[in-house]
Amino acid sequence: MFNIDERYRGLPASREQVIALHTSLNSPHLFIPGKPAGPAQAFILGLRGSTGFATFIYLYLSEAAECAVYVSGKRNTSFEEYLGEEAEALAFVESMGFMMDNSNWRSMAQATQEELLKTLPVFFRDPKQVPAVAKKVEEKKNAAATLGRFLAAF
Repeated sequence: MFNIDERYRGLPASREQVIALHTSLNSPHLFIPGKPAGPAQAFILGLRGSTGFATFIYLYLSEAAECAVYVSGKRNTSFEEYLGEEAEALAFVESMGFMMDNSNWRSMAQATQEELLKTLPVFFRDPKQVPAVAKKVEEKKNAAATLGRFLAAF
């Protein structure tokens, strides 16, 4: 069973720690308690730690630059238990309307993995640090300033 853990704002990881990454192909409109409703992206991340494996679900609300991280009650599982947790995570996000795609992390080129670690919201410590979000905030400020100048001309 997966539950929201408010302590997590992101899941920074090294390339070697990541064993699986599933990303959503669509962005259904979601309401997550305590967050503004809006289109969301889902990520399922499998990580290898020093004592076992863990599965995380990361939901990213791009319009609000917010996230929700769901964690399993089981941590530091064996690989066989991890596979069961991964299947449960997939069923959980699919029940919310997400269509998921396995990125086949282990078969990706190292350069591609490094690029994803630097660009996907799931790997940032805070969703407000995601480059696309920072750009959107700046665009909104510029749009508001432009509109203000336009209206001031009258």
